[in-house]
Amino acid sequence: MPEKHTQKHSHTAHYISASEAQAISLVKSGTDYFTRALDIINRSKEKLHLQAYIFIDDSTGKQIIEALKKAVERGVKVFVLVDAFGSFAMSNEAIRNIKKSNINFRTFSPLFVSHRIRFGRRLHHKILVADECEALVGGINIEEKYHIKKNNNTPWLDYAVYIKGHTCTYLDYICEGLWKGRFYRRWKKHPHLKTEGQQSKVRLWIRRNDWARKKDGISRSVRSALKHSDSSITIIGSYFLPGRRMRKLLKKAAERKVKIKLILQGTSDVSLVKKASDWWYTWLLRNNIEVYEWTETVLHGKLMLIDKHWVSIGSYNINHLSDYASIETNIEIHNPEFCHTVHEEMERVMKASKHITSSENRLKMKPLEQFSCWLSFHTVRILFWIQFLLLSKE
Repeated sequence: MPEKHTQKHSHTAHYISASEAQAISLVKSGTDYFTRALDIINRSKEKLHLQAYIFIDDSTGKQIIEALKKAVERGVKVFVLVDAFGSFAMSNEAIRNIKKSNINFRTFSPLFVSHRIRFGRRLHHKILVADECEALVGGINIEEKYHIKKNNNTPWLDYAVYIKGHTCTYLDYICEGLWKGRFYRRWKKHPHLKTEGQQSKVRLWIRRNDWARKKDGISRSVRSALKHSDSSITIIGSYFLPGRRMRKLLKKAAERKVKIKLILQGTSDVSLVKKASDWWYTWLLRNNIEVYEWTETVLHGKLMLIDKHWVSIGSYNINHLSDYASIETNIEIHNPEFCHTVHEEMERVMKASKHITSSENRLKMKPLEQFSCWLSFHTVRILFWIQFLLLSKE
């Protein structure tokens, strides 16, 4: 975003001030991500936090577990926090094996507490941070489908950002707070301060959503960026179900002749949400918003580029779950080189995606299909509200 927008954001009380990193890189799901993750674990010397929504002990999960065990043997303090619902498929044998290896492990928000079901607040972010000096933050879970090619399909399409530098001190602070189960306290340190001999190069912001703890930094920042967009908005988004405020901002941007392109799921792991998202295609196309569907594999990425010089990347989906029910962490970057890399990646994905035209959408949306999508949307909306009500009682 332009400097005026950067200043506007930094003056908002809900946000941490700008931080600086020595280096950042866009990381793709597949070998790129898991090679980097294993390298970070293998380089760790003192402390390591791994937090994820899904951690499954398949072939990929076992590789990570073995690396964590070796880190513990080197004297590294390892803390693993996974969401109880998202990682429900992790075997009891794997959990026993992890704990036996002296890895500090626990699940976030267990589903059954005091003879009742707890399904509100969920740990949805994905962070790996080692020694407060390097980290991976994004939307990639620890599971085989994000890693290897199988049945001639590529891994699920997703992204993360590799960060090296003092920003990782604050990421470690976030992870430690969640590990200890404490309420957020005021950040008193300054992760962007330089030490002798280091030269910070990249300015960025860490944004968080945790509505139950009065944190809505990602939602506010994204809405502000859309509001002040000048020329272009490109979004790679999974589970795209924009609320009323988000739709209003997209419509106003389109009326300002901002070029808006959405790259959404063509193949989804949750068919109900896919149909609910399809319900909005007619509205999007009517408002001159271009829609593309990635069909090569499941799209799970969460990546936004505005005016080619503002990027937000992380675990945040454009829907009510990420706004009101889940703990999310995004990295916001205002670096020309990084934004150019993101732009090129989005162009690559767009070229490999199917462009949904108004005529194609009309042919698809026969009365029965319209009703099915409408019913799916309202069903998902009801489910969101049920989760919100459960969260309010926790």
